[in-house]
Amino acid sequence: MTEKEGKKMKTKKVKLTPPQSSPLKRGGGKRLNAVIGYPLSHSRSPKLHNPVYELLKLNAVLSPISNPDVKALVAEIRSLPLHLTAVTMPHKQSIMPLLDSVDAAAKKVGAVNTVINKKGKLHGYNTDVAGIEYALRDTKLKDRNVLLVGAGGAANAVAYVIKQKKGNLLYLNRTEKHAEELQKRFGGIVLSFEDTTTPPRRLGTPPQLRRGGTGRLSPQGIDVIINATPVGMYPKIDDVPIPEELLDKHQAVFDLVYNPVDTKLLKLARKKGAKIISGLDMFAVQGLRQIELWTGKKIITKSLVEKVKNNLLKTL
Repeated sequence: MTEKEGKKMKTKKVKLTPPQSSPLKRGGGKRLNAVIGYPLSHSRSPKLHNPVYELLKLNAVLSPISNPDVKALVAEIRSLPLHLTAVTMPHKQSIMPLLDSVDAAAKKVGAVNTVINKKGKLHGYNTDVAGIEYALRDTKLKDRNVLLVGAGGAANAVAYVIKQKKGNLLYLNRTEKHAEELQKRFGGIVLSFEDTTTPPRRLGTPPQLRRGGTGRLSPQGIDVIINATPVGMYPKIDDVPIPEELLDKHQAVFDLVYNPVDTKLLKLARKKGAKIISGLDMFAVQGLRQIELWTGKKIITKSLVEKVKNNLLKTL
């Protein structure tokens, strides 16, 4: 092996998987953006961003860069350079200390899903917040009991929004310790999955959440249900994150999963007569907000959101 070949092998840290039109593959003078994470087989960010770039006549392309090493990815952002970087799992938390700044909302959420490169300085944001707010724009949250299922990065953004809207947070997560971490930061009550099928183990479960004399959770005590877990995502489309018995016609049910758009949870909620909210709204708006942060221009309108959603539906 030559010295030159040896150097090539040492520096090959990042797996680039660009679409056919990407300048990462063939050059061409376009500004480079990317979505980073590991793995990236589930990501629809290029399908969201690139059509919008064409619509707005932005000379840019967004391509996937898959790598489990977040430090290598940040080095790639700086060296290429990448102007807008969408950040997905598992890097939303681990990327934060590697950036030059993180805005106040992202700090409170505890996760970054967007990095904007401004003259070599990397600034972190969380546009999931804007997406969640848009999805819940017609849902009353103040003084309502909101059951948040999950405690990962997306759940942090949901909890932040619900607290801002003065809703009452109820947490349900398989690992209760993670839900308790959310509780410390955003307030609320941690419930147990055992509460959904058997009398609660803790006397602290509020009476208004109990079903008659059984002590089990009552759907009448839950106004909004939000699934912030991947349960129900393709290919496991028959899975549901909560028992069907917790659904009721007076509720609003929001599933952050957008592939499939009509999840099993939403189908069951519709059957009960509940208001349903697809994760596609959130995904579309968080992506458009990323473009706003990059360009400095306001582009989010109802008509553009619907156009983006229709484009995405063709790819799901």
